[in-house]
Amino acid sequence: MGEVDKAYERALWFLERRERTEREVYERLTKAGFSEDAALGVLERLKDAGLVDDEGYAVRYMEALATKGRGRLRIAQEMRRKGLTDELVRNTLEDGLLDEDERERAIDAARKAWAAVPDGMEPRKAVAKVNRRLVTLGFSYSIIGEAMDRLRRECQDDAKE
Repeated sequence: MGEVDKAYERALWFLERRERTEREVYERLTKAGFSEDAALGVLERLKDAGLVDDEGYAVRYMEALATKGRGRLRIAQEMRRKGLTDELVRNTLEDGLLDEDERERAIDAARKAWAAVPDGMEPRKAVAKVNRRLVTLGFSYSIIGEAMDRLRRECQDDAKE
């Protein structure tokens, strides 16, 4: 069995565990001691067989992170960390994430963060804590501002009742 065949078997073994990007496959193969030529040859075989597909992976990964309540900035960061190109990340986010959906995710995250604020915390500190949580989740400052405004209105409405 030649090096490419061994590398292919190794790639299939770790692709069984979870889907991976082209860069992840390449890095794992070269880290395992296979030559660059073998890793590139295996990648071509895997792509031809439909076992590695960065475009499909990007869409599925974006949807999974959005479902977990992540914002556009965090999703882009995570996608790049997986080795997806800037162009693919940008196109996937433009085609797949609607601004209104992101606003709703931010508002939901703000509500959850607000509900987790300890009783008696100074309001200014509580707001800062919620803001930090939204930044961590990867929402833009404009989306955070909208979410916080909506949360403020909801809290005022609750106080009136």
